[in-house]
Amino acid sequence: MIFKRICASLLAGLLLVFCGCERLAEKFYPETTGSPDTHFIPVDVEEGSVFFRDFDGNGLTLKKEPEKVVSLSVVATEIICGIGAGRYITALDEASSRLDGAPISAEVIPYFGVDVQKITELSPDLVFYSTATTDPLAAASLKNSGLTLIRIPDSGGIAAAEANIRFISSLLFKDEIGEKVIASMRAEYEKTRLAAEIVGVRKTVYIEGASQFIAYGGDTIVSELCALAGADNVFADVKGTKNTNAAEVSSKDPQLVIVLSTDPGKYDIDKIRKREGIDQIYASRTKSVFALDYIKATRPTQNIISALRDIEQIMKNAK
Repeated sequence: MIFKRICASLLAGLLLVFCGCERLAEKFYPETTGSPDTHFIPVDVEEGSVFFRDFDGNGLTLKKEPEKVVSLSVVATEIICGIGAGRYITALDEASSRLDGAPISAEVIPYFGVDVQKITELSPDLVFYSTATTDPLAAASLKNSGLTLIRIPDSGGIAAAEANIRFISSLLFKDEIGEKVIASMRAEYEKTRLAAEIVGVRKTVYIEGASQFIAYGGDTIVSELCALAGADNVFADVKGTKNTNAAEVSSKDPQLVIVLSTDPGKYDIDKIRKREGIDQIYASRTKSVFALDYIKATRPTQNIISALRDIEQIMKNAK
């Protein structure tokens, strides 16, 4: 066992030296995962085995329901707990350990500085990871230790959230529960969309990230949720996020401003209303500037429904 771990670490080190950090990062952190509708394929069932293809195109065959899982992805942990499978988790990252419902008996792995030896000794059936919590060298070491690594996207739109739920629930042989969660989410989307249609008045919205003048584009979860609730993103043509400025935001004159915050209850709304580029727009004049929980509005899991409900309330309070 010790010899195996040493070899795994040496091989990971050689990968880093000969391939370079950039190429190693590209291997474990692809720039894109393609369309959420096509990159998840839980397919063949043959002689009791189930074949999957993950988000990066890697094939995986499972002959039985996984009994031990390590989650180094807060997205994966949130979904696993949401489908009632938290008991499978034997170890998780620090961010995951702070989630409501996270298994208290699971080992806690230090944020980003993954303890490869500890994880290898646990002999998990699956290891979920993401770019937010796992560095490429640690991912390489884990893979070279013979563990099955699965990258879970931690960004994207509503479709990405559904794909994450469907994929993880299928891997844990909880397909039926996963589909029920997705069906429930879709029912909420439709309910919100119909309510906005009945009101019949749509607003324009500027969605800002946790940093000043970081605009969220039309393919993000928060933008798609706003659209369902009756608010059209003034940066709908942007993919992901972009740096903007006072002049650009002012020229778009949005009727509503939503700022993503890690602590929306304590966010200083008056401060942003007085900021250059915001102070003269319609939203500022009508006091239609609001803070929204960053995590709920951006993390691609079933909990985006909570953000949708918050946005619905924002729409009711906007003038």
